[in-house]
Amino acid sequence: MGDRIVTLADVTAFLDSRSRPVATMSARKLKESLTREITGIEPHRVHKADISVPIIVSIDRATGQPTVVLDGNHRLAQAVAMRRDIPFRVMYSDEYDKLFGT
Repeated sequence: MGDRIVTLADVTAFLDSRSRPVATMSARKLKESLTREITGIEPHRVHKADISVPIIVSIDRATGQPTVVLDGNHRLAQAVAMRRDIPFRVMYSDEYDKLFGT
């Protein structure tokens, strides 16, 4: 975003400051509900992914629709392949816009 740098630590601190909990759901259902397709998945990274670490999902606050995985695409892909649930934390789209300055 221009010369602004936002790190994963910044996003995690933002979610922590709002006491955003970790939830779980079927990885397959989550993947199917995303409005943006997951691309650039590298099989060797999927194999190494630790699905116990929560992913971060952006959700449109107005519709409640998950839009994109901000962190954890390879973890989600592994959980889908394993037919498992995935832990996740939510960042709402308006929060994303504010944090990333879009």
